[in-house]
Amino acid sequence: MTATAHDLGASGRERLCLALDLPDRTEILNLVDELKDLIGYFKLNSAFTLHGPELVREILDRDVKIFMDLKLHDIPNTLAGYGHAVTSLGAHIVTLHTGGGVEMMRAAVTAADKTAAELGVERPKLVGVTLLTSVDRETLNGDLNVTGTVEDEVRRRALLAAEAGLDGIVCAPSEIDLVRHGLPDDFFYVTPGTRSPGDSGNDHKRIGTHAEALAGGSSLLVLGRRIHGAADRRQAALEVLREIEGGA
Repeated sequence: MTATAHDLGASGRERLCLALDLPDRTEILNLVDELKDLIGYFKLNSAFTLHGPELVREILDRDVKIFMDLKLHDIPNTLAGYGHAVTSLGAHIVTLHTGGGVEMMRAAVTAADKTAAELGVERPKLVGVTLLTSVDRETLNGDLNVTGTVEDEVRRRALLAAEAGLDGIVCAPSEIDLVRHGLPDDFFYVTPGTRSPGDSGNDHKRIGTHAEALAGGSSLLVLGRRIHGAADRRQAALEVLREIEGGA
């Protein structure tokens, strides 16, 4: 008998996010329909640029949660406009770059809080991107001209996110335990770059297994190619769910 999400429990589903980095709107919606009982969050990047707010509404109509990975980075007034927009749209998680500073991040939080109160809804979790998982120390020190270790910079930016009132951060799986001291107990940790044992990291340079991420305190694992590229996408999602249930 084929296992189902119900057999594995609901907790794993709520800790799994699938990136919908696909150009075709019909394929995106079909993928959500195929996997919505196994995956709690669906993440939009370039697909939002292609298809806009209507795609968000169509996915929300399928009773799943939307992660708008917009990586917002602009002046505070512009971020305030985004805070209003993503809250009005009904997103559940939205990313912004911590590199924009505390004032910028706080503007998004304030606007989102105000809009949520006016509409009588819960505002999205606003999550700060520390350093992209494609950045290693060579890139940090060389291309970005930032001294120190990756871990030092991730921690510095995590503390800025907390100071600004964000709900959490995006970081590599191995970094959670290194940065969580001094952060709120209920901080939300999003971890891209997680994989099954033996899988390639692709263009992620700071990676870890699903089990390692969960053991470190990850709140949400973000996957893409591991499921997109599988011959049987449901089976691939179920395999990851088993790993999550075993490592939670």
